[in-house]
Amino acid sequence: MTKPVGDHHHGGGFRNPWESAAPNGIRETIKMLSEISLRKTERSITPNAKPPTVEKMNWGLIQEPKQAGDKNIVVTWLGHACALVQINGLNVLLDPVFSDRCSPLSFVGPKRYTDAPCELKDLPKIDAVVISHNHYDHLDTNSIKELAEQHPEAHFYVPLGNKSWFDIKNANERVTELDWWEHRTLTLGDQSVKFTCTPCQHFSGRGILDRNKTLWASWCLEGVRDGQTSAGKVFFGGDTGYRNVPLGTTLDQQYDEDHLDSLPHCPAFKEIGSKIGPFDLSLIPIGAYSPRWFMSTIHCSPEDAVRVHEDVKSKKSIGIHWGTFVLTDEPVNEPPQRLKKALQKRGHQDQAFDVLKLGETIVIETSDNSSKL
Repeated sequence: MTKPVGDHHHGGGFRNPWESAAPNGIRETIKMLSEISLRKTERSITPNAKPPTVEKMNWGLIQEPKQAGDKNIVVTWLGHACALVQINGLNVLLDPVFSDRCSPLSFVGPKRYTDAPCELKDLPKIDAVVISHNHYDHLDTNSIKELAEQHPEAHFYVPLGNKSWFDIKNANERVTELDWWEHRTLTLGDQSVKFTCTPCQHFSGRGILDRNKTLWASWCLEGVRDGQTSAGKVFFGGDTGYRNVPLGTTLDQQYDEDHLDSLPHCPAFKEIGSKIGPFDLSLIPIGAYSPRWFMSTIHCSPEDAVRVHEDVKSKKSIGIHWGTFVLTDEPVNEPPQRLKKALQKRGHQDQAFDVLKLGETIVIETSDNSSKL
């Protein structure tokens, strides 16, 4: 029996099947290229504007996460969208990018303005690696090769079409491609984690000829015990937009809840929250959002991120996709400031959705949101 193809499949590639994802036209693109200067943003970075880095990473807890309790989740932010999630006894690395630039070339392209808090060789045994899509700030082939060599038993989970980027030994056996709403369970001994590939609003491409030829995704991780997903749930937003903010939108309107509610927004996150949530922890992008009239369909603003937090039914969220590379023209320290204001407007406590220091590790207590597999 032929598997039905989702409406995100399109012409040999993929698309976002929502009104909120209407692509920018020539007018917006010309305006963007003529007005935006990333060099200006880079020159404005001061030491005080950078996110703080922990003086010393909590290697004791990272190496032995069971100290935090068998059912609790341990998460460490490693910069941009990269995080180490330790759930139900498995170590899962999300979107690892440890190179100095997110670019096809080592001498040009967005360069780190904050160093990675550690090296790949410092990490504990990695059981699984999750990739959200193939943009250079999320799929770093140098990091992938190094990980594959250092952790020969690690398994890689990627959206459809991305296996070809994995030039590693035994790629056919070690890399699993999934479509939206497909899932696989990784079991090591008596410990299991279920990986579900879920929708998000973005795009893909590593050159001028492969736009949207591979799929992009968010991911859900669920610890599995005794046939139930009862050992914690994590949502990873990867890279995503949420609304369609048109050209001509004023700065005041960007903060106006009523105006924002009138704009088309992505329905996928409420569906994720309904089908898989609530989540004990969510990792949601909060940066690379300006100007809104160009970036809104592909990158969340902090205001959008709070709505994603609500839609997926997250109990605790951490902001990612900021503090590492200059990709757009907002001040580099603006995302967490704007996030705090957005939370207050929506009636949330600051601790419900926070940011971490680079290299910081926290423990997330899980509750029983169990469901049968």
